[in-house]
Amino acid sequence: MTVFSTTLGDLVTLAGRRSIRGALLPSFVFCALSALLAVAPGGGNRSLRSWQVAPWEYKVLVVAGFVLVVLCVAAALNSAQTALIRLAEGYWGAAANRTLGRLGRSHHRQLVRRSDDAYTHDRYPPISRPHELMPTRLGNILKAAELYPRLRYGIDTVLVWPRLHPLLPEPFLQTLGAARTDLTGFLGSALLAAVLTLGGAGYLWVFNGPTPLFLMCLWGGGLVAWLCYRGALLKAMTYGQHLRVAFDLYRGHLLEALGHPVADSEEERAHWERLCLFWHRGIPLQPITMPDRPASPPAAPAVPDPPFGLVPSLSQLTVALLTIMGIAGALVGTG
Repeated sequence: MTVFSTTLGDLVTLAGRRSIRGALLPSFVFCALSALLAVAPGGGNRSLRSWQVAPWEYKVLVVAGFVLVVLCVAAALNSAQTALIRLAEGYWGAAANRTLGRLGRSHHRQLVRRSDDAYTHDRYPPISRPHELMPTRLGNILKAAELYPRLRYGIDTVLVWPRLHPLLPEPFLQTLGAARTDLTGFLGSALLAAVLTLGGAGYLWVFNGPTPLFLMCLWGGGLVAWLCYRGALLKAMTYGQHLRVAFDLYRGHLLEALGHPVADSEEERAHWERLCLFWHRGIPLQPITMPDRPASPPAAPAVPDPPFGLVPSLSQLTVALLTIMGIAGALVGTG
């Protein structure tokens, strides 16, 4: 799914209402709550009195510094969109894939086997391709959208998408960009909420902040992060539908631009396969003869069942961890 993230990253500029909703507003809320938590251990009333008696030059510098920090956080959030989507999809590196990644894929494999086709259609790769499952819900939603062109038309999405998206009409690009902005906005809000949850709770624990505030920060912030992630899942489904529509409606535009319009569906599939081989390996288009495809597609590689029973999801493990941290922190470290 990185192909969609990288090529659309430079396509839609976050400006106006879209920028405020996607990066600036979450950054402002994050910085404001962080500032409130910073003065909480020392007493809010004392900080308020210090602010009231401070000279106006000091107040101007503080406000200017706050605005600068908000803008820096928003800029960092905006520039990290691609990395944030990859992180939410489940591209975590070899070590994490062998542990958390394996656990997440096992959970979703069990969930797919227990669910019907109507539920898994837009949320997971086909049941015949269990090796394509990702460790997160969002990763599976976007993976299903990425596999759609290959399964329907024989199109390698990674190769074709950078060549297709410049040909998309402007109204469709705006719709697609708005869907991606909504997705990254919710993901950015979830990330900032998670940072505030762990960082704020740790700060209050170290400086013996009030126990109710510690629990509110840890559990309330975790709830907000989870709600933002759930919102991102809904936006990812909308985004994935737009990507499917892009290939359904406009793939012929690319063939026409290349000078290879095709009318027959079987001929089109074979032509896409030849084009992808040409772009990927430099194999000439004309001399190659595509082998006859078998009547039924080859079976997907077998994926062994986990050696244990019901596998918890990563969200359930996170809830359990936050619960334990909250109870332990309240009993041990806060005032």
